[in-house]
Amino acid sequence: MDNLSNMDPNYIPEDLRTPYDIIELPSQGLLYKNKISKVKVEYLTAMDENILSSPNLSANPDEMISTLLKRKVKDLNIDIDDLLIGDRIALLIFLRVTGLGESYKQIVYDPESNDFVEGDIDLSSLKQKKLLIKPDENGEFDYILPNSKKKIKFKFLTSKDDKEIDIADELQMRRSVEKVSNKITLRLEKAITEIDGERDKIKISNIIKKLPILDSRSLRSYIEKNEPGIDFNTNARIHGGGSVNCFLRLGKNFLWPEL
Repeated sequence: MDNLSNMDPNYIPEDLRTPYDIIELPSQGLLYKNKISKVKVEYLTAMDENILSSPNLSANPDEMISTLLKRKVKDLNIDIDDLLIGDRIALLIFLRVTGLGESYKQIVYDPESNDFVEGDIDLSSLKQKKLLIKPDENGEFDYILPNSKKKIKFKFLTSKDDKEIDIADELQMRRSVEKVSNKITLRLEKAITEIDGERDKIKISNIIKKLPILDSRSLRSYIEKNEPGIDFNTNARIHGGGSVNCFLRLGKNFLWPEL
């Protein structure tokens, strides 16, 4: 009885603790104020099935993923939505592999048969893309546009940025007669923090809209190449035992393999 009365109220018996692993973030924490580079991530359990099967959350995949990560990622000390997109995807893939298996079905192109076939991707074989370019003291990066020679400072986007871009694009689509998505320019507006010393967001937005397409594509390619996260270039096993090169696409069956 004395042992029970002295027990820590937060103590959880070992056989009731949820198994976990320590995951290294692709960004290595270099772009977060707390510089956290590794986090504890608990494995999926039967309780998490309530999140995956919630009608309200399944109708909004981004919200469902945020809810899932908030439950499973421990000791992060920042908001889940403030995670860089690449770090967030790395954590999600860890949960998928450990909870639902490494096998992921996807339609891929087979050059030998010149046809599209079902492929089987091993998610556990995906490689992390580490942060290889050095940020400044503000967590921003430098780039000179090849055509206009403008000096750019940019940042990598977070999940929160992505949500705000989706909302802004939807509002603009509703107001537009042409119904053309503006996500390319909206993403540039979020990513670019300075152009030739100018940091006013309205002025930056006006400059972006008039950038030569060569500059726009060059900057987006540079950002994509250097953004920390997961390398989606992989290969898939196909019927007959062969394999083909492909690009991972996260579809509806990612968290519901039975689909």
